[in-house]
Amino acid sequence: MLKSMILDFMKDKNLKYSIIIKDLKSDKICSINDREVVPSASIIKLFIMAKTFQLVKNGELNLNDRISINEKERVPYSIIYLLDDKNTYTIRDLITLMIIQSDNTATNQLIQMIGIEKINEFIGELGFKDTILKRKMMDLDSRKLGIDNYTTARDVANLLELMNKGQLVNVNYSDIMLDIMKMQLDNSMMRVNLDEKIIIAHKTGNLTNINHDVGIVYTKRKNYIFIMLTFDATGDNYARDIIGKVSRISYEYLISGSAQNEDNNRNYL
Repeated sequence: MLKSMILDFMKDKNLKYSIIIKDLKSDKICSINDREVVPSASIIKLFIMAKTFQLVKNGELNLNDRISINEKERVPYSIIYLLDDKNTYTIRDLITLMIIQSDNTATNQLIQMIGIEKINEFIGELGFKDTILKRKMMDLDSRKLGIDNYTTARDVANLLELMNKGQLVNVNYSDIMLDIMKMQLDNSMMRVNLDEKIIIAHKTGNLTNINHDVGIVYTKRKNYIFIMLTFDATGDNYARDIIGKVSRISYEYLISGSAQNEDNNRNYL
């Protein structure tokens, strides 16, 4: 079984982790520590993106609306931080930058426009009890006080499954969200050991000793959700390498035919 293979691989690794791999064809699932509440890092941006598209659908925002961002609003680890503050950006630009480049200035602009409370209300309405936004990006003072953003592999998997089914906001916006995720620029984790021709809609998250990669892998044989959240790692490069190797193990198992040989009555991998 896939779970046994992963547990065997992970038994001597110096990090904590949560995993969900779900075959979207058979609905079989491999889950390990999937309800562990962990700092979300930039994975929380998926939930912010979904709320933004809900407001667009409701007519409260327009993807073509342009906004300016002054120097005080720009934060590090951001393309916008490096650009001329006379530039303007559409809502679509902000969403795209937030997801594919994990732009923190774009994220904070969306949080400011929408409001933390409304984002959390939306998360709650979707039934996600363990995901919460408590601070803006790069608010290190709050983080030092223990104020952080949190999620679980289970909540993220359910969000991705809603998106895959066209049920996150609606079919049109679910497809747009997946298309944006397919343009992800950080390919150092779940796809690093996979064929570059494979299409993956994913989002990464990184803080010191916290490295996550979550998404949907599309292949000719089947599509599957891959989620791996890591924390308390001995190093970031170490954690990213582990995620890449677990991703490869999962891909080979699901695509090689091993999964098809499992008892059809089982609902797990």
